[in-house]
Amino acid sequence: MYPLFESVCIENSQIKNEQYHEARFRASYMQQYKTHPTYSLFDGIHLTNLDKALKYKLRIGYKQHGTRFSISEYENSIPTSLQLVNDDTISYAVKRNNRKKLNNLFKQRGHCDDVLIVKNGFITDATYSNILLTDGKHIVTPSTPLLEGTCRARLLDENKVTEKRITEADLQQFESFQLINALNDFDDTRWISIKNIHR
Repeated sequence: MYPLFESVCIENSQIKNEQYHEARFRASYMQQYKTHPTYSLFDGIHLTNLDKALKYKLRIGYKQHGTRFSISEYENSIPTSLQLVNDDTISYAVKRNNRKKLNNLFKQRGHCDDVLIVKNGFITDATYSNILLTDGKHIVTPSTPLLEGTCRARLLDENKVTEKRITEADLQQFESFQLINALNDFDDTRWISIKNIHR
């Protein structure tokens, strides 16, 4: 059983955001096992026979004493409509294989592609992605995410986005949004109207 995992993007036969995945792995390992890992997340992984024209998903499951991984072709699959749902008890600060609560919330999406989760009055994440919002001038991401994604962390470090506490009522201040995760990076051409977030 490998209770924790990382989903990593491979493009041009290169691992993207490697240092951010390694950092999150180390923090998650410490939270789970109360000690530092004795191995690296990417130990034993060799990228061979990959088509540089394709994007791949590298999934690394890990436990206290080892990892297992798989590589599969990946096609962008990004939700474009979101249903707001509330859950004040949900917690997903570490990427766990047990996603039962998230899956139950996803079932409440109705006719939308995904849900946008509100916890204690504040916007958090979609089920597989962090969210970015823009008013046409500035790009922000909620300071209350369920999971601090690797793409989100890099964008913050690069000062391309800023954090802000965002309530459901605050959404009307924005023009558009986009979802980001390890497999779907920020793209300035991918903004979606805020009207696609449904209450």
